[in-house]
Amino acid sequence: MRKTIIVSFITFFFSIGSSVAQDSVKLNDKKATKPTKALYQQLHEVSNKNQTIFGHQDDLAYGYHWWGNNSDVKQVAGDYPGLYGWDIGEIGNEKNLDGIPFADIKRYIKEAHGRGGITTLSWHMVNLKTKTSAWDKTSVVHEMFKGGKYHEEFIQKLDLVADFLNDLEVAGEKIPVLFRPWHEHNGSWFWWGGKNVSKEDYIKLWQFTVKYLRDKKKIHHVVYVYSTDSFETEKMYLDRYPGDEYVDILGFDDYGAFRKNADDAREKWIINELEIIAKLADQKGKVCAFTETGIEAMVDDHFFTKKLLPMLNHNEWTRKAAYVMVWRNANYEKEQRDHFYAPYKGHSSAPDFKKFTEDESILLESDLNKKKSK
Repeated sequence: MRKTIIVSFITFFFSIGSSVAQDSVKLNDKKATKPTKALYQQLHEVSNKNQTIFGHQDDLAYGYHWWGNNSDVKQVAGDYPGLYGWDIGEIGNEKNLDGIPFADIKRYIKEAHGRGGITTLSWHMVNLKTKTSAWDKTSVVHEMFKGGKYHEEFIQKLDLVADFLNDLEVAGEKIPVLFRPWHEHNGSWFWWGGKNVSKEDYIKLWQFTVKYLRDKKKIHHVVYVYSTDSFETEKMYLDRYPGDEYVDILGFDDYGAFRKNADDAREKWIINELEIIAKLADQKGKVCAFTETGIEAMVDDHFFTKKLLPMLNHNEWTRKAAYVMVWRNANYEKEQRDHFYAPYKGHSSAPDFKKFTEDESILLESDLNKKKSK
């Protein structure tokens, strides 16, 4: 019964909210579906109310001590995250780069959507020249455009992405998703980033990706997220910006302030980053978000209430972040034991995380339906 009520609420929200969204938001896709416009409007409203949706990468697929159909966040907080991150690296294979079957990812996305949750997708695409991984720094972007040696392979990859997105459908309606390709591009650890690609070619790569999916493949249920790694100034942030007509959400990833031996200056750095993207989003009529962060192995038992929450609530600008997402909880039976970014049940930081999620400014999945008020 509860699920039926929630689905009905979502349908109602889309039906009445989308008419408002059409007039008040600026999605780059002029043909975006009504649910996609409604989702974008919802993110605007969350931002304007100084609230932040909490997200977790790979939340439903595996956790610190389990694999399949569970949630560390729900076990600790009593509710699912409001936003779920998934990666489509290795698309075309049975499983993604984290070992999750793509069929399961689609199922998880549909289940979360039915409860009112939001999906964001990243793409650690393999280097087409070396066929190794996203972390292979071999220069290749300049050979991925029309006439280039790897152009046709790139098109095949984009077609697979389009097929995946088109499969995200419930009752004949496409599920809107936030797509965050070519992220952390101001660093040089990916083949599409930093010194591994020229500024002009990075911008061309981004624009081609959007135009191919949006205009060629007629994918109209995607919200595009531009996401750098850490930066210091507005000029640095916009250095490889592809243009307002190709971007919907301004985001950034930053773990630096939470690593060992990080000082207060690094925490102030993140506050500065939050302020910069919020002001830019305000100027451009877009949404801003803290797209990826966290502290590995939860070595600070008060990370969420003493560090992350004060940053998000520092001032009127930092409160504009529509969502914040922490990274995944690797399954220790398959990987290392110290690679997790949300507490698991029984961990010493769990009480602090529970307190964090109970703050009126933080939204989990059920809050997106209840419309938690300040």
